[in-house]
Amino acid sequence: MNSPGAWTRRDFLRTGAFAALALTKTDAWAASQVPTDFLSPFFPFDREIQKFMRARNISGGALAVVKDRRLVYTRGYGWADRENKIPATPTSLFRIASISKPFTAVAVLKLVEMGKLTLNARVFDWLTAGPGALPLDQEKLDARWKQITVRHLLQHTGGWDRDQSFDPMFRAREIAKTLGVASPPAPRDIIRYMLGQPLDFDPGTRYAYSNFGYCVLGRVIEKIAGASYDKFVRETVLAPIGIKRMRIGASLEDKRAEGEACYYTAHDDMAECVFDGVPSTRPPQGRGTSSQRPLDSNGKPDNGGAVHPPSAEGKGNEGDERRVPWPYGGFCLESMDAHGGWIASAVDLARFAAALRDTGPKAPLKPESLQTMHAPPEPPVSRNSDGSLKDHYYGCGWLVRPVGQDGTANYWHTGSLPGTCTLLVRRHDGVSWAVLFNQRSDDENLPDDAIDPALHRAADAVTQWPKFDLFRQYSGS
Repeated sequence: MNSPGAWTRRDFLRTGAFAALALTKTDAWAASQVPTDFLSPFFPFDREIQKFMRARNISGGALAVVKDRRLVYTRGYGWADRENKIPATPTSLFRIASISKPFTAVAVLKLVEMGKLTLNARVFDWLTAGPGALPLDQEKLDARWKQITVRHLLQHTGGWDRDQSFDPMFRAREIAKTLGVASPPAPRDIIRYMLGQPLDFDPGTRYAYSNFGYCVLGRVIEKIAGASYDKFVRETVLAPIGIKRMRIGASLEDKRAEGEACYYTAHDDMAECVFDGVPSTRPPQGRGTSSQRPLDSNGKPDNGGAVHPPSAEGKGNEGDERRVPWPYGGFCLESMDAHGGWIASAVDLARFAAALRDTGPKAPLKPESLQTMHAPPEPPVSRNSDGSLKDHYYGCGWLVRPVGQDGTANYWHTGSLPGTCTLLVRRHDGVSWAVLFNQRSDDENLPDDAIDPALHRAADAVTQWPKFDLFRQYSGS
């Protein structure tokens, strides 16, 4: 018999049935306005997510919550496809943007465990020697390239600062024109271009978030594994923990995966298509009035010079030819593979978070590798003026915030692209959650990162966690 007040699987399924009925609403986002049973311990999650979506008029989202490696709550909100009234579900695929980086970090650490790589290895040697070596122009080469290690790339201390110079992952046409190749350039072409550009600072001396650094890691993985980046990750990281549907996403709408959400911008922004031979298109009817506003240095629409919160992703392309909806050809998702190219469901990300708490023989990483992944960078990076460690830092693929004297910490990563806003959190108390949306905010008064404290509040409000595990229900997803 269940103890008084205990939340059973039957209770959960009954509440979930109420939620499913409300998904027949026809308002663009109001399908997320499901009247959750107030007896549900997860009502605070629903309330916070609905409030977040309503304020930003977000079309759709999905949530998965884990407690002590058990999947205890899943939910879809609103529409995955607004025009065709297809509801978002916990298994809907979304672009996860920079949450791709933790997967790349685990793949690198797997190679270290296999004895095929060390974190102090110089990436220049892997890129420019042996089969498939990249060509070099020694006169243009910044000698500091030869100092960059695998660890530097994992911790964003490699020497590139997109705020000081630019993010090459969002300069497709410029790079293609310079190299005389078709647009969009492949990751190897982007690296070849960057080998001719100066670094912004000495490697290992400070932190600066770099998508490009993770692009380089993807090529190091390919060189060592002798397989494509995505094949190695799928076979070595994903398959062993039961993730089956994750894949590298497609940039163009007509190549969208089965079960994948549609992506929207708040003002139906248009961008120059980075793909040669793709004709100009218009937003589908029902997505509002097309906008062609200029973009700021972080790839967000420029609202008359207003200062925007920093984006996790890069810069937009300007131009009047080959206009396409910004999420569908305004950048090349395939070239972003190792830093932002994956698509996944909320359940997939929850499964990944749960697996990283596994200490048994089937754990994705050994305890010493987990310790490495969470360790702070070497000084002077992420240090205060007195030499003490800052209250949070970037480890190997994760942001880390120590929460006590016993070594416990919270780990998280965000993701942001035009049409995408994502968050994955692994808390010190065994609670984890993944939340995915098919639109990001461009309003400085409604930042995307507001969802982080909101869901911490929701988790703190849960007084009794269910004992069942819904992962079995999604074993075929």
